[in-house]
Amino acid sequence: MSLPPLRVVLVDDEPLARARARRLMAGVPDARVVGEAGSAEEARRVIALERPDLLLLDIQMPGEDGFQLLESLSPRPAIVFVTAYDHYAVRAFEANAVDYLLKPYRAERLAEAVARARADLARPEELSQRLADLLGGLEHAGRSPYLERFTVRSGNRQIILKAGEVLWFGAEEKLVFAAVEGNRHYVHFTLDQLERRLDPERFVRVHRAAIANLDWAAALRPGFAGTWRLQLKDAARTEVAVSRARSRILRERLGA
Repeated sequence: MSLPPLRVVLVDDEPLARARARRLMAGVPDARVVGEAGSAEEARRVIALERPDLLLLDIQMPGEDGFQLLESLSPRPAIVFVTAYDHYAVRAFEANAVDYLLKPYRAERLAEAVARARADLARPEELSQRLADLLGGLEHAGRSPYLERFTVRSGNRQIILKAGEVLWFGAEEKLVFAAVEGNRHYVHFTLDQLERRLDPERFVRVHRAAIANLDWAAALRPGFAGTWRLQLKDAARTEVAVSRARSRILRERLGA
């Protein structure tokens, strides 16, 4: 006896992304899109109305993100996260996602995720065990609780940066960048998020618009009106502004 098709709702704030997902879903057997939403608030209404089996869920959206949406759903459909950023992967599996697709994904990869969702819906105890094994393996491997690597866009590529390579993080015109030797890369975090997620033994907020990597600290010299300048050990001898309010903490950390 054939099973009924999976009922799928698409949640993504980008209309073009939803249109592409709908087009690719048309080629996935035994599944059909029954609704879509561009925000968490709209998604709740669609989910309550359609009672889907599966959400294809973006993570970063204006207002509430995908994780916040999940926290408000009871019961939850099966979840396949669809995002441009791979640094959410562990958190996604901690939220019991059955799969994690990086944009732009291929039709074959989408079909595989939907098939996995169907299998996990049929055998929820196996999903629980698979997630426990995955997260237990990460814990056993000593995964640091701090952000150790992240992706940035470079042209048409996503490249991986290690946190230790970053001289400092800064903000300009509401954009946040990671400064490495000879280059800057814009990142998908706010400075407040970085301050919470970076290892505090290595990184310190030295200004409302700057977080410095103390592994690269070379010298600290006085600036204007009680401010300071932190000189780094890169070839350019970069200097990072240190605010008067944060200078005491920095000098204590450096033993100055």
